[in-house]
Amino acid sequence: MMRRLAVHDHLKDAAEAAALTDKELAAIRRRMGDPKNPSGFEQAVLDEMERRHLQPRHW
Repeated sequence: MMRRLAVHDHLKDAAEAAALTDKELAAIRRRMGDPKNPSGFEQAVLDEMERRHLQPRHW
């Protein structure tokens, strides 16, 4: 029997984060439980906010 490994799709997360509005990104950032240890999607949100030069304190 083959064992299937769970592979995280970072490109999918990045594409989903890129499709969000600035306000949606900020709302997700505010709800993060531990921004220093984000999930894959949360990391994509943080990366997208950085790419857009968004600062969480501005929200």
